[in-house]
Amino acid sequence: MPLKNIRLLLAAMISLLVGTSLTVTADDKDQLDYYFNQTIDYDPAVHKPSDSLGYAIGDWHLRPDQSLAYFKALAASSDKVILQATGYSHQQRPLIAAFISSAANLAKLNQIQVSREQLQTEDTPNVVYLGYSVHGNEASGANAAPLVAYRLAASQESWVQELLANNIVIIDPMLNPDGMDRFANWVNRYKGMNLVADPASAEHNEAWPSGRTNHYWFDLNRDWLLLQHPESRARVKLFYQWRPNIVGDFHEMGTNATYFFQPGVPSRQNPLTPNRNFELTNEIAKYHAKALDTLNVPYYSKESFDDFYYGKGSTFPDINGGVGILFEQASARGHLQESINGDLSFPFAIRNQVATSFSTLEAANSLQTELKNYQKNFFHEQKNKAAIDSQKSIIFSSNDPARLDEFIEILRQHQIEVSQVTQEAVFNRHKFPPNRSYLVKLGQTQYGLIRAMFETRTEFQDNTFYDVSAWTLPLAFNLDYRFLNQTETASVTSAAIEANQGQWLVAEQDITLAFSTDNFYALKFANQLLKKGIGVKTALKPFNNQVQGKTLEFPAGTLLVVNQPDKKSQLQELWLQYGQPHGIDIKGLSTGFSQAGIDLGSPNVRNLKSPKPLLLIGKGVSSYEAGEVWHLLDKRFGIGVSMQAASKLKNIDLSGYSHLIMVAGRYPKLEQEELKPLKAWITNGGHLIASRSAIEWLSKHEIISQKLLQEGKKDTDDAVNKVPSKRPFSDRSKAFAERLIGGAIFKTELDLTHPLTFGINRQALPVTKAGVQVLAPIDEDFKTVAHYAKAALMAGYASEDNLEKIAQTPAVVAYSQERGSIILFNDNPLFRGYWLGSARLFINGLFYNDAF
Repeated sequence: MPLKNIRLLLAAMISLLVGTSLTVTADDKDQLDYYFNQTIDYDPAVHKPSDSLGYAIGDWHLRPDQSLAYFKALAASSDKVILQATGYSHQQRPLIAAFISSAANLAKLNQIQVSREQLQTEDTPNVVYLGYSVHGNEASGANAAPLVAYRLAASQESWVQELLANNIVIIDPMLNPDGMDRFANWVNRYKGMNLVADPASAEHNEAWPSGRTNHYWFDLNRDWLLLQHPESRARVKLFYQWRPNIVGDFHEMGTNATYFFQPGVPSRQNPLTPNRNFELTNEIAKYHAKALDTLNVPYYSKESFDDFYYGKGSTFPDINGGVGILFEQASARGHLQESINGDLSFPFAIRNQVATSFSTLEAANSLQTELKNYQKNFFHEQKNKAAIDSQKSIIFSSNDPARLDEFIEILRQHQIEVSQVTQEAVFNRHKFPPNRSYLVKLGQTQYGLIRAMFETRTEFQDNTFYDVSAWTLPLAFNLDYRFLNQTETASVTSAAIEANQGQWLVAEQDITLAFSTDNFYALKFANQLLKKGIGVKTALKPFNNQVQGKTLEFPAGTLLVVNQPDKKSQLQELWLQYGQPHGIDIKGLSTGFSQAGIDLGSPNVRNLKSPKPLLLIGKGVSSYEAGEVWHLLDKRFGIGVSMQAASKLKNIDLSGYSHLIMVAGRYPKLEQEELKPLKAWITNGGHLIASRSAIEWLSKHEIISQKLLQEGKKDTDDAVNKVPSKRPFSDRSKAFAERLIGGAIFKTELDLTHPLTFGINRQALPVTKAGVQVLAPIDEDFKTVAHYAKAALMAGYASEDNLEKIAQTPAVVAYSQERGSIILFNDNPLFRGYWLGSARLFINGLFYNDAF
């Protein structure tokens, strides 16, 4: 039987297996003429979307399982498509990539991949990566993906055949399947036979949390650089395997908007991005304009949005030799919704995403030589920039092997070479110890990305930022680091990295086991012991004791376990699982009598308790910040998190919880009588942890005595109205930006004697700062754990006025309230999941409350 007939038979069999009626014509069911705005001849053997769905794309919102089923069927029916699983989401949904090209290219796909990964791209096809709906409720992209893939696989158009001969198209049809599923089920649940365009209808107003985010409520479009989630790690691994020439990043925006494509605001491009990138983006934009003009669809570019933060899908490629392009379609947020431009339908939104997908491909086909040369020249220029850079390397260190491991793992995933310092290095009397120090040389392929990760820029051409203005990774991890010149670099001895494995330094006669709280995951290990019924204590003051014949110093916060014979094997097993991999050393003590400091039976040795936290969530609460708490405790520390709606606070029985956690949000107004149970819970031993705007709510409800000098909510358009009238109206947006702190890095100074700082040995602690909330100075002693430094700005943008207001005001406050405690974070200590430096204060707040 001829191959074509076999494929036709296979397509028919697949259709029957998915329960699709074959009696409806393709044109009636698929509406292909509408989506492609033309009549095209298709290979009848290639599986159509309706063959899997039973309806046209746009009639309902695709679920991830339906998208997966279609792409499997498409790959089975076409020799131009290969489907690969790249990973799994938090909810274990497959992450997939469809490789679409000529059969000849796909036959040597592995060979091409190796060449491109090694940047030997002269003789390889170019690569175009189209990624859809990283925000799960921006669904027109994910629903456009099957149509784009089908046309590429089935179309008989000559230009498509030429495109596939010269390019490999990678389609990532659902960057965020968990969020996509949440949203699709919501809007499909409320769809009737008669579409309702009313914006107030339930269909257009998702329940909390929205489908924008992933399982842990993180924005995956901010995670390309940070790599805190499996979805991001999978797509970035794919990116480095293929080094795409163009990356299309498909989003949605407000219903009353039109269509946006890059270039964005010229003054908001990151200066590390070459100007040629902006020029190519502008050339490609002409193809988008032509496609949307043909459809008579209004659009704009060079306004809104920016290309500054390299952690976004449309900007990450720009520092990696590709051209990233952001697309933003006005969203129906359902199937049909009223807008100022008339009723906006879901199929209309999908059609526009299909149109710009193909305009991107047309541009890639026409500009293939320019794109190939740009990528080649980009890496050549990076090499030249590294050669003339007076700084040749970066050395960094920490006393905490766990934070070092987490940081180095991010560098490695970004193809950045790191070596381990083997002999002490000293620069201006500043010591970098061996084995706990590492070296990154700038003269490598990822020079630009290294610069982007480590720089502390504080001056900008444009002070308006769509996202953060600083993200310096070593500051987020609270690492000690320094740029080195050529002479200094040459003086550093380094070698391949050896794993930070903990040591078991315990003799048979030892009665107590001790481990340092310096390690970020020390309390994770301690909590695992507690959950298994193994008691853990903490020393609130330092002491000296003997370990294998040597006198060692044990700082305040040291964790102690009585060496019970019947628990010894279980303890060792738990250490092998939770301690050794993180570099936690277990040291045996043969006596409770210390040579200096407290003895092990001292009143200053307290029992540690396993926390049982309650996190307030729901409408009004920041899902980002609630998700960051959930992710930290659940994924990193193995602590189960109870969650209840903030709207029910007055009725919640708090008696079964050790901690109440309130992140930024709008909490319900309660009367004093309704607050009595909360206040009583605190005074009877409950521990309250609050951050950002939750502090304002607590202050107004007189639950805390802390006052605010300036509230975050005043950072609004009202501030612009205070601008002196002599400034022209054209400066209004700039004046507004000057009053914002959208995301900068500030230096705080710690009280290292406070129990919340156990395990932190550096007085300066960087924090991410967003908003202009300022806490009033505290007159009482012992309450301020951290305050902003006099010269606080370390990286990013903040106006002089804001810097002056914030300087030396409290950043972290903690105090007892009868038997309970209150901890206040003026900033978000867990920002985007990668701020492990300030996260240590938060974790300490779950275990060391009784110490103060």
